[in-house]
Amino acid sequence: MKIVLGLAVLYGLALIWVAVNQRKLMYHPAERLYTPHQSETFAHESVVLHTADGLTLKAAYKAPENGKPVVIYFHGNTGIVADAMHKLVPLVNAGYGVLMPEYRGFDGNAGTPSEQGLIQDAEAALRFVQTTAPDSPVVYYGMSMGTGVANALAAKFPPAALVQECGFTSMTAAAQNRYWFLPVKLLIKDTYDSEKRIASLTAPLLILHGEKDKTVPVSHARKILKAAPTADKTIKIYPDGHHIDLYDFGASEDVLNWLNKRSG
Repeated sequence: MKIVLGLAVLYGLALIWVAVNQRKLMYHPAERLYTPHQSETFAHESVVLHTADGLTLKAAYKAPENGKPVVIYFHGNTGIVADAMHKLVPLVNAGYGVLMPEYRGFDGNAGTPSEQGLIQDAEAALRFVQTTAPDSPVVYYGMSMGTGVANALAAKFPPAALVQECGFTSMTAAAQNRYWFLPVKLLIKDTYDSEKRIASLTAPLLILHGEKDKTVPVSHARKILKAAPTADKTIKIYPDGHHIDLYDFGASEDVLNWLNKRSG
């Protein structure tokens, strides 16, 4: 009986610790995502974004050519903008504009990451594009947690198209998959409910996912596809793909080809 009571106390303490520290578990602004393609980049401007709550954020910007769309890229919960630039090189080479905003609390930015905070960061990115390239269609491209940010933005400000790479139905479901022994639904603050938010999407949708993704199982991608009401939706599953390696299987070219068919 004492053992059971002791285990219950320890479990309770663990729940309290997780509840207090969950955003430290969710966001990893100090970690980098090093890949063999790190040196692949593109010429860009270093610009600043201004959020509604008064923060100034770093961003990398490449202007579009000849009225081409601008792609706003939202990275995941680990790494910084520089870690993902290689993925967008084919788009830049094809004349697309690119804006890669850095989240609050990441790469020296002020502020602390949270769902509402990152949504404000995304809105600041959209305002920048609307001001800087007002005649260009805007595409949202989210990776992992960035899909949650992109879906939240799309629900408020519909894009010309939406690209999701290794996305989840919700952060709640993704976290429950990893922390199966915890009552995640009762603890989580930042839910990023993409399955709910995408229910109003009418823009073209491209979903990319790795069959071998252990971080976010591919079942999430299929559920998002089903939940999206848009008539123009495509899913691409990479049989040998994991969570952060779809570039190695041609994902960047697939995004470019898909966008080209829809941007004239």
